[in-house]
Amino acid sequence: MCYGICVLITNPQERQECMLQLNEQECWQMSTGLTRIMTASVEDFRHIVFEVLSEIAPFDCGVSYVVKNNPNHKDCLEPLAHPQAKFVPTVTEIFRAAELAHKSSAYTSMEWQNKSFIFRDSDMFSEEFLSNTEIGRMIHDEWGMSYACKIFLVHNDLLLGKFWLLRQEESGNFQEKELFRLRLLEPLVTRKMYEFHPQNDKGRYAKKVLTERFGLTDRERQITGLICRGMTNQQIADKLFCAETTVKKHISSIAKKMNVSNRTEIFHCCLMENAVQSFI
Repeated sequence: MCYGICVLITNPQERQECMLQLNEQECWQMSTGLTRIMTASVEDFRHIVFEVLSEIAPFDCGVSYVVKNNPNHKDCLEPLAHPQAKFVPTVTEIFRAAELAHKSSAYTSMEWQNKSFIFRDSDMFSEEFLSNTEIGRMIHDEWGMSYACKIFLVHNDLLLGKFWLLRQEESGNFQEKELFRLRLLEPLVTRKMYEFHPQNDKGRYAKKVLTERFGLTDRERQITGLICRGMTNQQIADKLFCAETTVKKHISSIAKKMNVSNRTEIFHCCLMENAVQSFI
C-alpha cells in the first residue's frame, strides 16, 4: 500500500487517486524522495530536487531559477542546471532563456498565478507559438529539446522559483502519470523552497534590520548572508561571478557599517540581531 506518500494528501479523493495510480514501489520511491528533499540543506536543496525529479520524471535537461518578486515584474536569479543531465547549458545560456521567455506576454502572465502549478508546454502553447518565439527556437534549435514541463512554485502569493524539465524528441513528451507524481511532490517542495527563499518572513525581517539599522546595500546584504552560511571569500566570488578582491572590499564596507573588524564578528552581529540569513 502507498500509505507513506498518500497520508500527506489531505483531500480524500486525491488520496484515493494516489493509491490507485501508484504501486508500492512507486510510493516507496516518492516517500524516499520527499524525505531527501525535506532534510536537504540550503546548499544542496535544488540539486536534490533535481535528483528526485529525474527519478520520477526523467529529463534530458533541467534548469532552475530562484525568483525575486517585484511589484510589476519577476526577476529570475540564481540560475542552475542539473549537472547530470544529457545537456547542461551554461549560466549565460540559462539567463538568456529567462530573458527570452519574458519577451512573451503569454509566458509572463503565468508568473502571476496565486498558487503553484505544473504544466507541459504542449498543453499551454500552440505549435506555432513554440516554433515562432525566440525562447521556443532557442530551446529547440540551440538546446536540441522538443518537449518541456514547467514547475512554478508559489507560496503566499510569492513566485518562489521555477524548474524547467526538458526532453529531446526521442525521449517523448511527459506523460500524465509523470505529471501526477510531480504534483504530489510539489506542496512539500514549495514549503521547503519558501524556507530558503530570501523574501520569506525571516528574510524580510533580516532585510529590514540590515538595511535600516546598518545601511547595507543589496549586494552587501547578499554577501552578509553568504558569510553567515560559512562561505569563504573565494566561494562567495564564484557564486556572485566577481573577483575575490571585490568581495573583500564589500566585507570591509560591511564590517565598517556594523562597527566590527572581521567576518566572525559580522556573523555574531547578525546572530545577535536575529538577522542570520540562510537563503538560496
